Amino acid sequence: MCEFCIKHGEGKKWYENMTNYSREVFLQVNSEERVKKFLKGFARSMRKEVRRAEKWKKRIPYIYNCLIYPLFTRRQKKTHFGQIVPIEDIENILKKVSSIIRLPCICRKVNTGEEKRVCYAVGMDVSHILKELPDFSNFDHISASVATKEMRHLDKKGLTHSVWTFQTPFIGAVCNCDRDCMAYRIQHRKKLAKVMWRGEYIADIDLDRCKGCRLCMNQCMFDAVHLNRQLEKCRIDAFKCYGCGICREACPENAIFLVERNRCAQAKKLW
Repeated sequence: MCEFCIKHGEGKKWYENMTNYSREVFLQVNSEERVKKFLKGFARSMRKEVRRAEKWKKRIPYIYNCLIYPLFTRRQKKTHFGQIVPIEDIENILKKVSSIIRLPCICRKVNTGEEKRVCYAVGMDVSHILKELPDFSNFDHISASVATKEMRHLDKKGLTHSVWTFQTPFIGAVCNCDRDCMAYRIQHRKKLAKVMWRGEYIADIDLDRCKGCRLCMNQCMFDAVHLNRQLEKCRIDAFKCYGCGICREACPENAIFLVERNRCAQAKKLW
């Protein structure tokens, strides 16, 4: 299990510990005024901080990688970070939370200028906070069944699912990320900080079923699927796999499955 499960899981995956979605935990680590201030400046802060980080990395790359990158990462772990979660675990979360609110994705709006409603506030009802914030006021309450249907549709489209904290360990959102996601760009394209942790699983491929069609390669955001040209079969790079499971949806042979990360010697310490 990851460090968050050990600290906040109470013997299970930490994002399946429903206490971490409660108002009680929220008030222990955060406040309504604080989260309102955070969300109000979220878009502007992303633009400003990413530009500043890019400038410093270009100017002093060695010092950035040795000092600033870990400092940025430690701050995100305390305040606002995500962890990849496969669709079946997301569905379990949606069944248990008392409130689900569909929101516009601000980080995509910052990156692309488009408004995509693929983020969900879950657990504590924060509608009274969101209605005061222009970037988030276009929201609507939905049922668990509707949210589950939408998540499955996004899974088919190749979006990875993740839970996000607002002052750890309080979990306040489920997001669905693609290559336009700010977290993805910060971590994988720009390599400015670690803001998205690997999931509790990794993918594996049944070579007897795999036909080498490479559809799973196109689906994977993390470049974790490669073709073995000698065998004409696809394989998973355990060092790159985030355990999102979206490659499974692309496979016409049902050759891909998830295994617990702790069972893979290569990946069990990679988060």
